[in-house]
Amino acid sequence: MSRLVKGIIAAAAAVILLGGIWQWRAFTEKQELRDDALLYFKEQDYAKTIQYLESALNRHALFSGSLNHDMTCYLAESYYQLNDYEQAEEIYDKLIASDSDEPSYYQLKGRCARDDGDPERAMEIYTDGWEHTQDSTFLKLICDIYLEQEDYENALAFTEQGIAAGGETKGEFMYQKVIIYERSLDYDAAYEAVQEYCELFPEDENAQKEMTFLSTRI
Repeated sequence: MSRLVKGIIAAAAAVILLGGIWQWRAFTEKQELRDDALLYFKEQDYAKTIQYLESALNRHALFSGSLNHDMTCYLAESYYQLNDYEQAEEIYDKLIASDSDEPSYYQLKGRCARDDGDPERAMEIYTDGWEHTQDSTFLKLICDIYLEQEDYENALAFTEQGIAAGGETKGEFMYQKVIIYERSLDYDAAYEAVQEYCELFPEDENAQKEMTFLSTRI
């Protein structure tokens, strides 16, 4: 092997080694900034948290995808805690774009809209979440907003949809149906609904008490 070839190989090895050291140092610095940010997060100093997280995210390092994702989630939550809902939603939009099947991003974005006093937009976000994930939690969240608005017709419609979806949350939706009928003063329908619930969940003592109560209202 000629001296030239050996020189080229040595130079390439040196470049790779130096590059590896630089990348390791860059990743370590990102990690340290992230750790400092979480200390401020625990102290509820969200402005400082954002400062350190953004500084860390602006530092480039290979193999830091999961670390960047973790910091991005904390960044969104920090903006939310500062009532900067618009900025938090922008970050959740990016998270949704990267993984549209993750329910929590839609839930947290919808939380921003609700706390910002825009329940209609929150329902649009929850509807989008339901369409992308088929997580029945979104039906419950939409129903809750309608209940707050005393819109029992729409609340019942989404509850029925949740019952039809089945799964582990079916019982929760069935009991919610009882509550909706009771709040709308339709005691006959509420009693019928609680009977159906108790047939499937006879061990629920609270539901049994509710059935006894409703029997005095029909």
